[in-house]
Amino acid sequence: MKQSRQFLCALGLVFTTLGSAQAIPLSTLLHGGSITAGDKLFSDWSFTYAASDLGHSHRIFNPASIDVTALNDGGDNPGPGLQFDVSSGELSVTGNGVYAYVDLQLGFRVTVLDPTRQIKDNSLSLGGLFMPYQHDGDNDTGAYILETVGTAAFTDNLGVKEVEGSVLDEITTFALTDSAEFLPQSEIWVSKNILAWSVDTTDTASLTQFTQRFSQTVPEPGTLALLCIAGLAGCLARNCPRFSRP
Repeated sequence: MKQSRQFLCALGLVFTTLGSAQAIPLSTLLHGGSITAGDKLFSDWSFTYAASDLGHSHRIFNPASIDVTALNDGGDNPGPGLQFDVSSGELSVTGNGVYAYVDLQLGFRVTVLDPTRQIKDNSLSLGGLFMPYQHDGDNDTGAYILETVGTAAFTDNLGVKEVEGSVLDEITTFALTDSAEFLPQSEIWVSKNILAWSVDTTDTASLTQFTQRFSQTVPEPGTLALLCIAGLAGCLARNCPRFSRP
């Protein structure tokens, strides 16, 4: 008799403390919305979607089932970021005996609001992956994210990252974090191709959470001093008569 086995990957823990951050449905972001984490503005969201059973009533992409939450607890390194929480099986698939899959590509722009906090690196992590499969030595199921970072939309001149959790013929692959290093940037474009797949009808792959961070430069003491002086001068010019024009 075949035995069943389940793998539950929960890096970062689904119960990560997020403070008072409010989740925003991906559907809102795709309709011109934006979200801010620290001084980083995430905007210009876009997507494409494909699935092996696209067109069936149970496989219509619903971006409202993906919540995006700002992460403000990373300081300068790993920096602010985003957490994506997936519900209602939006990125889940059960095998069809051939090759069943869901494939979502997301793109967005990251803009620095504070010029002293430029983006210098970024990281990506799989935080929730559930793979129940039949323990029979013949499996092919998992989830994978390929992410590119560039200075323009859908380019990769700043870096490429890959994370994966999968089972192939009882051999498990867990490469759950990856990062890219690049020179400080005031604006970057991120594109992620998210794939969940399964072959056997007894096997399922379900991606429920992933996160990413954007580390940032630390202001030089001299830069901070100049900003303080400029701010003080502006304040005096507005409020002190001797700094005002006659």
